[in-house]
Amino acid sequence: MSPLFAFQLRRVARNRQFVFFTVLLPALFTVFLTEIIGGQMAGAAERQDVAASIMVSMMAYGAIGAALGATIRISFDRASGWLRQLRVTPVPQTEVFAVDVVVGVLLTLPSLLVVALVGRFVSGVQLDPGTWLALVAALWAGSSAFVALGILVGLALDEKAAGGAIGILGVVLAALGGLWWPVEMLPGAMRGLAYTLPSYWYAELGRGVVSGGWAIAAVLVLAAYTAGFGALAVLVARRRPLYAVAG
Repeated sequence: MSPLFAFQLRRVARNRQFVFFTVLLPALFTVFLTEIIGGQMAGAAERQDVAASIMVSMMAYGAIGAALGATIRISFDRASGWLRQLRVTPVPQTEVFAVDVVVGVLLTLPSLLVVALVGRFVSGVQLDPGTWLALVAALWAGSSAFVALGILVGLALDEKAAGGAIGILGVVLAALGGLWWPVEMLPGAMRGLAYTLPSYWYAELGRGVVSGGWAIAAVLVLAAYTAGFGALAVLVARRRPLYAVAG
């Protein structure tokens, strides 16, 4: 483990607000929504389906928030001069970029695990061990699309704009992507928009695993988004180096 990687990981993980909004809040939402919506279901099978669906949505919600929050800070590091200081060290710029990617991916895992544990032991979601492992693994891999998006936004925007962008992105991806409520509840035009968002396909990936299969369409869409966001991030990085303070 490189010193830079260990430092960046501790730096983000010790942020209490980050932990609350990406780990604790999705877990609380899982319990609350399951009790409210699942409590209206007549049969145990229907409640089980609702509980599993809500759990997957909140796993996706927390992981998206973690991915964006851990990577969009590139803009703040540029403005503070931290990246310029790294420029005079022997650490290559490619390693700085790679560390941010790995940290972003790793920090989505706590949210996935905690919400899964809450779903199992509080909401009563019943899955076999293999399905639990496949669910966490699939959503962890799928979070790379949002890590790439966070890096793209962090590279493209200044710190003030990036701070607002993460809030807007979080709301749009969650609300229109069907993480807070079923996509079927949205009006026709908004429903069509939902089907184009990576957050919708991210949750579909998890639901596909829970239902006993793999949502191949979700895998392909998320892979395309990851590649697209990643390619755009590389283009922006070439035009706007990590160590630049402004412009």
